[in-house]
Amino acid sequence: MHPRYKKIYSCTPTSFIAPEFFHDRDNGLISKTLRSMNIESQCILPLPWKENSSRHDIIRTEYKNLESVEWWKNLGLDAVVLYSWGAPKYNKVARAIHKAGIHLWIHLDSSCNFEGPDWNQLSLLKKIFRYLKVKAVDFFRAQHLKYADTITTAKPAAEKLSNRLFYRGWIQDKFEYMPCPVSPAFSYDGTPKQNRILCLGRWNDVYQKRPEMLMKTLELLYSKGCTATTYIFGYLTEDIQNWHKNLDSAISEKIILKGSVPNAELINEYKAAKIVFNTSLFESSHIVSAEGLCCGCSIVTPNRPDSLCDLLWYTTQQSGTISTHDTASSLADAITSELNAWETGERDPQKIAQKWQPFFHVNQIIHRIFEH
Repeated sequence: MHPRYKKIYSCTPTSFIAPEFFHDRDNGLISKTLRSMNIESQCILPLPWKENSSRHDIIRTEYKNLESVEWWKNLGLDAVVLYSWGAPKYNKVARAIHKAGIHLWIHLDSSCNFEGPDWNQLSLLKKIFRYLKVKAVDFFRAQHLKYADTITTAKPAAEKLSNRLFYRGWIQDKFEYMPCPVSPAFSYDGTPKQNRILCLGRWNDVYQKRPEMLMKTLELLYSKGCTATTYIFGYLTEDIQNWHKNLDSAISEKIILKGSVPNAELINEYKAAKIVFNTSLFESSHIVSAEGLCCGCSIVTPNRPDSLCDLLWYTTQQSGTISTHDTASSLADAITSELNAWETGERDPQKIAQKWQPFFHVNQIIHRIFEH
C-alpha cells in the first residue's frame, strides 16, 4: 500500500454495460490493478444497472451524485481516476471531485484530431461553423482539464494540446504518457515469433473498422505470394464468412477465422505473432495495437494522420510500417514491407516490448504518478 494513497476509486460517467471482462480494460483494469497493490478501489458508474453487468467492485449511483461535492467528500477518497475523454459535458463531475479536495487523475482517451475529419472537403460556411464549434469545445475542455492534478493520454495528443490556445503554459506539467492501460500480463517472454499476422476488431462496426478494406487487402496480399498466416479475431460478420468460403483454397487456408475469444486467450496469440494489422477509419489509443506492442508485435496501419495519429506514433522506434496511401493495394505493400523487415532482422520483439511497455503497462504508470 502506498503511504499517501490508500483509497482510490475510478469513475466513468456513462452507464456502460460492465460485463466481467470490464475489469480487464480501461477503468476497470485501473481499479483491478490498484486492488492488487493493496489499495482500496472500486469503479463508479451512473445508474441504471445494465443487463449482464458485473456487480463486484462496481458502484452504481444517481448521476446527480457525480456532480455533488458533498457526495464525493463522503466517500473519503485520496484520489479518483476519471475516464471522461476530456468532454466538456462532464465538467461538473470534474469540478465536484476537485472541490472535494480529492487528487484528480483524468484520462484523455482521444485522438489528437481535435478539428474533426474532412476539413478540406467542407464549404467555406461549414468551415466557419466548424472552426467556431472547435474553439468553443476547446475552451470548455480546458476548463475541464484544469481541474485535473494528473492527465494521462498519448504523446501525440499531449503535444498537440500543449500548443493550443487555451492550454499553453499550464497543461504540460500535468501529463503522463499513457494512451490506454494494458495489463502487465501482456508481455513478451521470448516465445519464438511465427510468420503470423493478427487482425482483431468489432467487424460488425463496418464504418469504423472497415472489414471490406481488410478483405480486399488480404486478397491482394496473398495474390502476390505472401506465405504468412493471418488470424482474424472478433465478431465475424456474414460478409466475412461468405468471403472466406468463396476464396481460392490456396488463399483461404492461409486466413484463419478465429472469431471472438476471451481477452486472456489473446496473450499467447500476440506473443507468437509478428504483426498486428489495423484497417480502421479512425481510432484513439487502439487497445489491440497497444497489447500487441507489449508482446513484441509490430504495427501496420493506414496512412491517416488526422484520425490515426496514435497508431502512426506506434510505428516509430522500429515498431511498424505506415502505408503510403489509404488503399488496399498500399496496405498490402505495407504488410509485405513489414514482413521483410522481420526477415532481415530489422525488428526485435524484445526491444519492441521493452520500448512500449512503459507507455502502456498500468502498474508502471501508477507508480510514476505516485512518484510525482
